[in-house]
Parts: sequence; C-alpha cells; structure tokens
Amino acid sequence: MDIPHEAVLLRIFTSADDRCGEDPLYLAIVNKARERQLAGATVLRGPLGFGVSRRMHQPHLFPLTLDLPVVVEIVDAEERIEAFLPVLDEMMESGLVTLEKARVLQYGRKRSGYLERLKERLFHARPPEEPRTAEEAAEPSDQR
Repeated sequence: MDIPHEAVLLRIFTSADDRCGEDPLYLAIVNKARERQLAGATVLRGPLGFGVSRRMHQPHLFPLTLDLPVVVEIVDAEERIEAFLPVLDEMMESGLVTLEKARVLQYGRKRSGYLERLKERLFHARPPEEPRTAEEAAEPSDQR
C-alpha cells in the first residue's frame, strides 16, 4: 500500500477502560481503520495520564480494571483521515482527538535508493588492507 509523502496523523487519546460495544475502544478503532483500509494504526499504552475529568489514569495496587491511558495513532492521506472522522465520532463517547500534518519518509517494504546504495557499497568498495605485523606497523610508511 502506498501512502503519500504529505499525510495527516490522527491521534486519539482515550483510556483502556473505554468501550465500543463489547470491545475496548482502541481495538474497535483499529479494526474499523483496517476495515476501511487505512494505511496503518498503532496503539500505545501509557503508564500515567489524565484528561478533562482531571482523574489520574494509572495502574492500581489491585487492578480490577486496566484504567491506563491509551493513544491510537493513524497516518494516511488527508482525505482518507477526514472520511474516517465521522466513523470515529460514532464510536467515541469521550476522548481527545488531534490532527497534524505528517511528512512520510518511508512506508512498506520499498526502500527508495536502497538498491543503488547497495550497488555502490559492493562495487565501489576498496578491498580491505592486509593485516600488518608489529614490525611493519612500527616502520614509517615512506620506507616501504
């Protein structure tokens, strides 16, 4: 899948406790993004955070819940992200959603210029120097 060099980063801040139906919200978002064939999504779980409620989201001594902060990041073309926003709006009750411009440098298995760099390294590399003995190393180079 190709992604444009000029893209948008959609970042969704929520909690591991937040749900969408029976599923955790972050899982539902990733599944929906995959279903809509967005370029990719990553879920990051934080050790600590707070939101508009000012309540700390942190691990508990007796964790009956997994009330940890979660961030879902999705990068794709601006039009595709904009089309995903109404879907996301239907899934979320609360949370923070941000958009920012992103410049994509590499995506997928294609590595721009990799073959050229490899050829340069293989065909234009100097042969390694022969190891020198201790006496040769001590001699000045102009006496060789």
